[in-house]
Amino acid sequence: MLDYLIFYVQEGTFEIELDGRTHVLKPGDHCLLQPGDRHTIRGLDDTINPYVHLDFFYLPRRRESFITLPGQIDMTPYAELMQPRLNDSESFELPMKLDFKHPQRMRDLVMKMIEAWQTRTYAGRQTAHSLAHEWYAAVASEFMTAPQSAASHARPLLNWITSYFALHISEPISVKDMAKRAGLSPSRFNVVFAETFGTTPHQYLLRMRIEHAKELLRSGYPIKVASEYCGFADVHYFTKAFKSAVGVTPGQYRGAER
Repeated sequence: MLDYLIFYVQEGTFEIELDGRTHVLKPGDHCLLQPGDRHTIRGLDDTINPYVHLDFFYLPRRRESFITLPGQIDMTPYAELMQPRLNDSESFELPMKLDFKHPQRMRDLVMKMIEAWQTRTYAGRQTAHSLAHEWYAAVASEFMTAPQSAASHARPLLNWITSYFALHISEPISVKDMAKRAGLSPSRFNVVFAETFGTTPHQYLLRMRIEHAKELLRSGYPIKVASEYCGFADVHYFTKAFKSAVGVTPGQYRGAER
């Protein structure tokens, strides 16, 4: 898959094969399939299974993504459209079957998410997005672990950086903090980052923030809100950075997209 699949068993029994293992899901069970998971789902009897396909992270080419078809296994040509996996982060160790402390609450979130999205209205989509964030926050609170120290877990690669930026896009992010996570000095981190991505950490993050801001503005968000959601210190700096990157101000861009 390119995206995430939240799967709830309302009635019946399922077998899900993943990574050579067969998991049996019964009524009341929750599971999460992550991007890149090659899986087979079988209903063993009469089944009802509400489910949600969704993205957790912002990617510039997200609009080109799609729900994979049965038998579509080789996703190599679409690697740039694949969402980062939560389990690629040192902070997550998520099993496929999620045993929640409050399963009824999590079931209700999924049901409300589906109901809100099916209204096909702007308000319904925003409600569904809000419920998805609530679901994600609940999963993080139960399954996220404290990160290991950089000294004990140095990384030779920076394959975690895209998901890290996406997860913290509205927050201040410093080279010092990223270097510590990578187990490198700030100066060495800058060199490795440039070798990996062909640009500086600041420019890479700024580009992601501008692309995210463009999507928010296209969706009708106020300029101030888009600025805050994308991690800019103030609207003036946001406007200056946006115009420098896009060629027009946020207000002009928002008006042109209507």
